[in-house]
Amino acid sequence: MTLTRRGLLASSLALPARRALATTTQIAAPPWPTALLMATGRPGGAYAVYGPAWGKLAQQSSGVAIAYVASGGSAADILLIEQGAAQLGMTTVTVADQARSGSGAWTAGVKFNSFRALFPIFPAILQIIAKPGSGIKSLSDLANRPIGIGPDGGSGSAAVPGILADLGIHPSHSVTGDYLPQISQMLSGTLDACAFIGAPPMPAIQLTAQQHALGFIGFTPEETAIVAKNASGMTGMVIAAGTFQNQTAPVASVGTANFAIGAASLPDTLVTALTLAALRNRQELAALVPAVEATPLPQLIGQGNMSFHPGAAVALRRFGMDVPAKFIEG
Repeated sequence: MTLTRRGLLASSLALPARRALATTTQIAAPPWPTALLMATGRPGGAYAVYGPAWGKLAQQSSGVAIAYVASGGSAADILLIEQGAAQLGMTTVTVADQARSGSGAWTAGVKFNSFRALFPIFPAILQIIAKPGSGIKSLSDLANRPIGIGPDGGSGSAAVPGILADLGIHPSHSVTGDYLPQISQMLSGTLDACAFIGAPPMPAIQLTAQQHALGFIGFTPEETAIVAKNASGMTGMVIAAGTFQNQTAPVASVGTANFAIGAASLPDTLVTALTLAALRNRQELAALVPAVEATPLPQLIGQGNMSFHPGAAVALRRFGMDVPAKFIEG
């Protein structure tokens, strides 16, 4: 996806017709839109599963119709909200920081501030795979090799090149594309490895592991420390043994937190309802994306100094989560 600064700032999408929201006060609350568009992610990733499941619950509880667009993922979701072309989405702390600071290559130096965090959803881990016999057993073996980094607009395409560069590792080229096709290219020899960032087990890798032997590439403690120091929002994480079929040992890696996001302009009361729909149904969502229960939500709240929507803060506090005032931005 290529967007100019003029396009990013000039594009807009009028919100659908609004309905009045009854209130017990004399000052009417802002009207709710009748429909919202949620940017999710590409097939084979957790966003494509979690987004529609959350949207269904949110639609049932709020009465607001929710439609979906299969975006590239974290960076693309922020861009669509910035344009006004979507009102809901998901992103990682690392990509959100790149957006706010304009530091990611995908931002072209533009700082984005039209999105707000709603609630943490699950951790995302860098999952690097290769074929047994490929000769790739460590990160350094990725040097001068062609690798797949997931969809254009996803966390992998936004963050993996920088992570490897910080470690002094430079693939011959990094290719973007949908998850399953890239894994197929790896199995056929067109790519030597795939490096995706997502909630483990990523559906595309999980499916492949059931049919093919895969090698999982981990981080040394020294490599983890370098990434944690240089990549905002990244920290050491572990892919537990048995996460994937025939994965008998834990794999040390790095990861970040995922958050649901929404347009800053959404009414507070609507955002409260959308957030509560997810918080009240975590077990149902975890049945679809097991990583939802991987980390207690309070531990994710403070990661990355995300700017929370005021309506989301109301819902999170009802569930006993502390959202410091400095993290709330209207």
